[in-house]
Amino acid sequence: MKLPYTICYVSKSKPDLSESEIKDIFTHASTVNNKCDVRGILLHSLGNFFQVLEGDEKYLLDLFENKIKKDPRHENIYEVYHKKTAKPVFTNYSSQFNIVEDSEQLEAIQVYLEENKISSTTSDKLSRLLRPFMLID
Repeated sequence: MKLPYTICYVSKSKPDLSESEIKDIFTHASTVNNKCDVRGILLHSLGNFFQVLEGDEKYLLDLFENKIKKDPRHENIYEVYHKKTAKPVFTNYSSQFNIVEDSEQLEAIQVYLEENKISSTTSDKLSRLLRPFMLID
């Protein structure tokens, strides 16, 4: 059995990125990721993007290297992790890739990560990384 792959990164959005452009990014990410059976989350807050992608290794590597890293709408990409994952964090969270647009949705993810931290140290790391984004709205 192939292990799923996980890529998590934080990046700085371009300062002139409009709300409309951010919505377009969310719509595109949600549509494409759900069509390609990718799970995870994407959020934008305080001029930063935070994304977790879980799915097929070959697909995610191509997506990250050839699309995400080359997207001019963000810069200073910091890879939090980039590896095969025995226990993906978002498999049981939702049947879809999720866009986090408000503090209520972010809180739901924090609760989910807290409930699943025993089974995955990755969920604990993600929970710590999401704390600064709690100012979302």
